[in-house]
Amino acid sequence: MRILIIGAGISGLAAALALARKGHEVRVAERADGLHEVGAGLQLGPNAMRALGELGVAEAVAAAGQAPQAITLRDGRSARDILKIPLGDAALRRWGARYVAVHRADLVAILHAALEALQPGALVTGCAIERIDTDRAEAMSADGQTLRADLIIGADGIRSQVRAQLFGADAARFTGHVAWRALVAVAKDDPAAPPAGVGAWLGPRRHAVTYRVRPGLVNFVGVIEQADWREEGWNLPGDPDRLRAAFAGWGAITRLLARVDQPLRWGLHDRKPMRAWHRGRAVLIGDACHPMLPFLAQGAAMGIEDAVTLAELLPMADDASALETALGRFFAVRQPRTARVQAGAHANGVDFHEGNPLATLAMRLPLGRAASARPDAVMARWDWLYGGGPVPPPRG
Repeated sequence: MRILIIGAGISGLAAALALARKGHEVRVAERADGLHEVGAGLQLGPNAMRALGELGVAEAVAAAGQAPQAITLRDGRSARDILKIPLGDAALRRWGARYVAVHRADLVAILHAALEALQPGALVTGCAIERIDTDRAEAMSADGQTLRADLIIGADGIRSQVRAQLFGADAARFTGHVAWRALVAVAKDDPAAPPAGVGAWLGPRRHAVTYRVRPGLVNFVGVIEQADWREEGWNLPGDPDRLRAAFAGWGAITRLLARVDQPLRWGLHDRKPMRAWHRGRAVLIGDACHPMLPFLAQGAAMGIEDAVTLAELLPMADDASALETALGRFFAVRQPRTARVQAGAHANGVDFHEGNPLATLAMRLPLGRAASARPDAVMARWDWLYGGGPVPPPRG
């Protein structure tokens, strides 16, 4: 089929690559004038890495990123360990792939290079789509072009214009969280460097996450509760002194933030699970249909899983009945899983920011004891997430 994908983020490029590998003719329309180095770090769980393996790029992504040995939840002020989830070889044995942290720009570049090798020129930048016809699978660009296809895929993010044209405009809801982001260069034995691995540092009404995306580069994300958000934009400049004040007294985080000069911030928004993802010859994937809070680090993974699943289900020829059946099946397969991840991410946001000391102790003490006594039991809690998705881990 001829397939038009609107949006060249991770979901859009993964879908283009998955479909091109199946033999479909793809075109990716991207509003921006190029694939610029935007964003910062990403965590790719074993489920995402298995899906990237289906796209033929898992080895390249692993080589570009870092493979943390554990996710460690810590108290923000004391730095005392609360819970440790083994990764590395333990993740490989249990879930069939390692856990990888990578710079978003590196992942985007790898996906684009793989797509270009299969279908040169599939990506068209500076192409803003203003209107689509879902019955004819036609898209009209801002410069007057009409792009025709057999299927349109909306991979244009939480503020999806495709979604608005399919189901009507509605505003994403502000979740009461504001995220701060920075990339910090650190030397091997730098005293400002946080401990190795993925660290989640927890405290009342705020938490921070640290991990390396390259050998000498640490990704920092700090999330603070805030009553409202009235600003527009995803990469707004933030006051570094305000950020440092928010995490004052947090030891390793304080030392790291002393190196930050130009943090970025954005309000975290999400949407309730949808009742449908397609209409006519148009379908949504990724954040366009299931945006989620980052507290399970699964936003990119869910978009990649969408791409692999959709490519598996779509018919190889343009048949209206077969296409409708495939799109309905895609929703039925993917929506329950993405809704569960959305709910889990929201629940983590509540747990991470627990402000009652007694409630905090009651929640965290049993977790730490269980992790020490039965690390396999702790890993089993995540089998549904890291062992799920369109590509099951190998048995044994």
